[in-house]
Amino acid sequence: MLINNPFAMVVAIIAIVMLAKVARTFMTTRARRDAADRAEDSALRSQAQVDALARRVEVLERLVTDKDRGLADEIERLRRRDPPDARI
Repeated sequence: MLINNPFAMVVAIIAIVMLAKVARTFMTTRARRDAADRAEDSALRSQAQVDALARRVEVLERLVTDKDRGLADEIERLRRRDPPDARI
Protein backbone atom coordinates (compact mmCIF):
# COMPACT_ATOMS: atom_id res chain seq x y z
CA MET A 1 0.00 0.00 0.00
CA LEU A 2 1.52 3.23 -1.13
CA ILE A 3 0.52 6.43 0.68
CA ASN A 4 1.02 9.53 -1.44
CA ASN A 5 -1.09 11.84 0.67
CA PRO A 6 0.81 13.45 3.60
CA PHE A 7 -2.39 13.65 5.66
CA ALA A 8 -3.01 9.91 5.22
CA MET A 9 0.60 9.23 6.21
CA VAL A 10 0.18 11.21 9.45
CA VAL A 11 -3.06 9.37 10.23
CA ALA A 12 -1.37 6.02 9.57
CA ILE A 13 1.55 6.89 11.88
CA ILE A 14 -0.84 7.99 14.63
CA ALA A 15 -2.88 4.78 14.23
CA ILE A 16 0.26 2.63 14.47
CA VAL A 17 1.44 4.47 17.59
CA MET A 18 -1.99 4.18 19.23
CA LEU A 19 -2.20 0.44 18.49
CA ALA A 20 1.27 -0.07 19.95
CA LYS A 21 0.27 1.87 23.08
CA VAL A 22 -2.91 -0.21 23.51
CA ALA A 23 -0.95 -3.46 23.06
CA ARG A 24 1.68 -2.34 25.57
CA THR A 25 -0.97 -1.34 28.12
CA PHE A 26 -2.74 -4.68 27.66
CA MET A 27 0.45 -6.68 28.23
CA THR A 28 1.44 -4.60 31.27
CA THR A 29 -2.01 -4.98 32.82
CA ARG A 30 -2.01 -8.72 32.23
CA ALA A 31 1.43 -9.08 33.81
CA ARG A 32 0.36 -7.11 36.87
CA ARG A 33 -2.82 -9.15 37.23
CA ASP A 34 -0.85 -12.40 37.01
CA ALA A 35 1.61 -11.17 39.64
CA ALA A 36 -1.27 -10.18 41.93
CA ASP A 37 -2.87 -13.62 41.50
CA ARG A 38 0.41 -15.34 42.38
CA ALA A 39 0.81 -13.14 45.45
CA GLU A 40 -2.74 -13.91 46.57
CA ASP A 41 -2.20 -17.65 46.14
CA SER A 42 1.01 -17.44 48.14
CA ALA A 43 -0.73 -15.48 50.89
CA LEU A 44 -3.52 -18.08 51.08
CA ARG A 45 -1.02 -20.93 51.34
CA SER A 46 0.91 -19.07 54.02
CA GLN A 47 -2.27 -18.39 55.98
CA ALA A 48 -3.23 -22.07 55.81
CA GLN A 49 0.19 -23.03 57.17
CA VAL A 50 -0.08 -20.46 59.95
CA ASP A 51 -3.53 -21.78 60.88
CA ALA A 52 -2.25 -25.36 61.00
CA LEU A 53 0.70 -24.35 63.15
CA ALA A 54 -1.58 -22.36 65.47
CA ARG A 55 -3.76 -25.46 65.99
CA ARG A 56 -0.67 -27.50 66.80
CA VAL A 57 0.58 -24.90 69.25
CA GLU A 58 -2.83 -24.90 70.97
CA VAL A 59 -2.63 -28.66 71.37
CA LEU A 60 0.90 -28.44 72.74
CA GLU A 61 -0.10 -25.70 75.17
CA ARG A 62 -3.02 -27.78 76.34
CA LEU A 63 -0.73 -30.79 76.84
CA VAL A 64 1.79 -28.76 78.80
CA THR A 65 -0.65 -26.83 81.00
CA ASP A 66 -3.30 -29.47 81.71
CA LYS A 67 -2.03 -31.45 84.69
CA ASP A 68 -5.24 -33.43 85.32
CA ARG A 69 -4.84 -35.68 82.30
CA GLY A 70 -2.17 -38.17 81.62
CA LEU A 71 0.27 -36.90 79.01
CA ALA A 72 0.65 -40.29 77.38
CA ASP A 73 -3.12 -40.74 76.96
CA GLU A 74 -3.47 -37.36 75.31
CA ILE A 75 -0.58 -37.99 72.91
CA GLU A 76 -2.04 -41.36 71.91
CA ARG A 77 -5.45 -39.81 71.31
CA LEU A 78 -3.89 -37.16 69.08
CA ARG A 79 -1.90 -39.74 67.14
CA ARG A 80 -5.06 -41.71 66.41
CA ARG A 81 -6.87 -38.53 65.27
CA ASP A 82 -4.13 -37.14 62.96
CA PRO A 83 -2.78 -39.53 60.34
CA PRO A 84 0.99 -39.19 59.77
CA ASP A 85 0.63 -37.80 56.23
CA ALA A 86 -1.58 -34.91 57.48
CA ARG A 87 1.17 -33.56 59.72
CA ILE A 88 3.34 -30.64 58.57
